[in-house]
Amino acid sequence: VTLFKEEGFMVMRMFVILFTPIILALFILAWAALWSFVSGYIYTAGTATDLTFTRQYAMSDQGALTDAEMNITMVYYKDHDYIIYVWLYHLFGLYWGTEFFLACHEMAIAGAFCQFYWTRDKRKVSFPVVRGIWWVFRYHLGTVAFGSCIIAIIQLIRTILAYIQNKTKDSQSEVVKYLLMCLQCCLWCFEKVMKFINRNAYIYTAFKGSNFCTSCKKVFGLLMSNLVRVGVINCVGSFILFIGKFLVVMVTGILGYFMLSKDEQIEYWAIPVLIASIFAFAVAHTFFSVYEIGIDTIFVCFAEDETKNDGTPGREYYMSKNLMQWVDNSSEALKNLKRKKGQQRAQAKAAKSGKSGEVDAKQTEQMYPSLEMSEK
Repeated sequence: VTLFKEEGFMVMRMFVILFTPIILALFILAWAALWSFVSGYIYTAGTATDLTFTRQYAMSDQGALTDAEMNITMVYYKDHDYIIYVWLYHLFGLYWGTEFFLACHEMAIAGAFCQFYWTRDKRKVSFPVVRGIWWVFRYHLGTVAFGSCIIAIIQLIRTILAYIQNKTKDSQSEVVKYLLMCLQCCLWCFEKVMKFINRNAYIYTAFKGSNFCTSCKKVFGLLMSNLVRVGVINCVGSFILFIGKFLVVMVTGILGYFMLSKDEQIEYWAIPVLIASIFAFAVAHTFFSVYEIGIDTIFVCFAEDETKNDGTPGREYYMSKNLMQWVDNSSEALKNLKRKKGQQRAQAKAAKSGKSGEVDAKQTEQMYPSLEMSEK
């Protein structure tokens, strides 16, 4: 719950981040259209061959039926022997391009959240979403391309395995069938694990600037040292996001029912309501993915902050007071924070009374801003 509150505060400060899925959808649609266009060329990339055959017709000649023959010539494209490899390469391009755009979106959002977390004065953060996108295309395209390539290879292997299963489903034995199913299940699990590691590696790269392999190694150590927290966040976070998506679908379905059931011109209202509910779920899933990435980003930043800092002077936490409750030595860190604030207030009062000269007002700002960003 604390993570959701912290993320809600950050999202309110950069509301434009909720519209990034629309840009992602446009890129993916454009990529799918280009892929379909090239697929048409590949489909007709064979050798043109004439196929001539004779067909008999029954014709009427002055009331009598007679048989007539007609030669028909058709042109078909005979595939080359290597066309299967072209299709595999083309399919791999579809997977890689799609995962590349998804990875760019994840890292851009992670970069925006990281700017808020690792800045002590949150009011100094300007254009975090634009900067996050710029950092991806300026510094981290190689990391994104390498991570998405791994996922694309796994998906291509799964596709080849599914093709083999479909072609041999009538001739294979039960043992082979179950072995292929188990292999397909293992590849599916491996893909999910790699997507989880990739996302956290992108988050680590967003605020550390390290390469993909180094980020995977570092973030894996962070997750293993906070294994219980990871389990709790994934379970509770996934449940809360599911409730949000479910409510969106339910509200859309109920509104659609009351709007269409009273219209006498519509006889079958169930199908439009079902289509609207499916579309609502897709939209909700797309926009809630921003919150999902944000929660993972804040947690990874929190784990790194807890590892590198201890709340003592000179090693103050970057986290807010709400997140500081999760830290083991939170009481000592809060005492240091209170002492720091007391000193800052004393300096501010002295500056107003003219005893200490001019003091920069920025020095009196909170070192650990709370969700309200103000405190009386």
